[in-house]
Amino acid sequence: MRNFQSFESPNDNEIAICEINGRVQFTNSDYINIGIFTNAVSSYPKIHITRDQLHPITSGDEGKALFLPVNVSFLKQLTQVYYEQGPIEALQLAKSHNHFLVSQTANILLGIFNYIKKGRLLLNPNIRYSGPTLIHKLGQTRDWQNSTIRFISWHPYCTKLAVVTCDDSVRILSSDSNYHPLLRCKQQKNITCVAWRPLSNTDIAVAHEGGILVWNIDPNSLVLRPSVSNATILYRIEHRPVMSIAWSPKGDLLVSVAGCNNKILVWDPELDCINTLMRPGGFGNVLVKWSPTGEKLFTCSDGIVFRVWDYRNWECERWTVPSGRVQSACWSNCGTTLLFATNTEPIIYGVIVKSDLVFTSDNESSSNQAISIFDVTKTDLNGLMVGGLVHCMETDPKGKHLAIMFQDTSTIAVFNIVKQPTLQLLPGCFVMGLAEEKPSTICFQQNFESGACLTIGWSSGRVQYFPIIYTDLTSSSSVSENVPSNVSLYKSFSNSHI
Repeated sequence: MRNFQSFESPNDNEIAICEINGRVQFTNSDYINIGIFTNAVSSYPKIHITRDQLHPITSGDEGKALFLPVNVSFLKQLTQVYYEQGPIEALQLAKSHNHFLVSQTANILLGIFNYIKKGRLLLNPNIRYSGPTLIHKLGQTRDWQNSTIRFISWHPYCTKLAVVTCDDSVRILSSDSNYHPLLRCKQQKNITCVAWRPLSNTDIAVAHEGGILVWNIDPNSLVLRPSVSNATILYRIEHRPVMSIAWSPKGDLLVSVAGCNNKILVWDPELDCINTLMRPGGFGNVLVKWSPTGEKLFTCSDGIVFRVWDYRNWECERWTVPSGRVQSACWSNCGTTLLFATNTEPIIYGVIVKSDLVFTSDNESSSNQAISIFDVTKTDLNGLMVGGLVHCMETDPKGKHLAIMFQDTSTIAVFNIVKQPTLQLLPGCFVMGLAEEKPSTICFQQNFESGACLTIGWSSGRVQYFPIIYTDLTSSSSVSENVPSNVSLYKSFSNSHI
């Protein structure tokens, strides 16, 4: 099995800024000018979001300091606390009342609520964590709570980028317009991810702690701050926090998973109807990925179970990992290859998925087994620490490259993908940030015609474009497929039908 020893380490004080025809171009970290090598991304928006550009998050209590305190009746106080803070806080206020009957009744109700909470904790331990804590623990964004940029997503058909920041805002930036809408409202708190709607130029879904908002952005409007009336709210009280969403390739269905709910919801926003997919295993779900062909749907729980669903009949194959959970996964462009990694082993696994049969239970006669492909154990390459446990992984739309972001190291590894005669990951390059920068989130541009464009959101608030350019796509493809197969396949997972 290959490891990072086959990678070429960069020289001191040099970082990779692009790749052209298989050759990685390096430059001094003190002077970065990608225009020296290519103008493929010269028109892209320059993004560097600093703290002073963020909108302050108000709690609602700041305005109270502007008013003088007045004496109001206890019933009015109780009603106000109930509507502003919830029933538990209202009962806490009633408990402190000097009337014996009121205080004792509130105390009994609080005791009942505590017993109910303990019972729910036995059934689902995830509810003991707050929404932000669970998102930080299970999400695809590295160091979510402290990251300025929490998610980035490219529009599938034009050079338009959605950037999620820590002030619960979504900034829409494009290369051909100075009109940059800002999506923000009080319902949209603790955003986890966003997803552009396929076959649409205006719709984008925003997943947050309490649900999903599907915004409609009118490209002909000059309103920079659309109101929430331009959004469709998708909400279920038990389905939270929403950890991951995925549109079907036709754009008619939206699938969501939540950290404290083991139900997978399939939304039809136009018809306002929901289908529920639920199988035993885990207390919640953390990731959903729709295959590019639309035939398969990958979901993974917060436990050892992950599944591949068949869209035609919503039947699924159940798989388990030896320990931990699936941390990240991605599909190939043809929808036949699934790559994934767990949160306990620094190994990339691969599965070949056929259109008529996902897996087979006969391991001896099956070639469709999850196999270990690349060892990404933390390694010191001439003073550069690379690898470790995987945090997030993404493939480009053409299926030629895999980018991996790690949990403990600041270097992003880019691999070349070869599927014939066997699935292989070949050494690519390392992408590093500036001094003290750590990657927060990664994605590939969906419509980059010259090859692939890896986009990285760094902890400093800077967005970097790393283009991988081919001047002759046909010849580069034929060269890749003729690479000899010498990857050892060791570990396989067991699967079982539901």
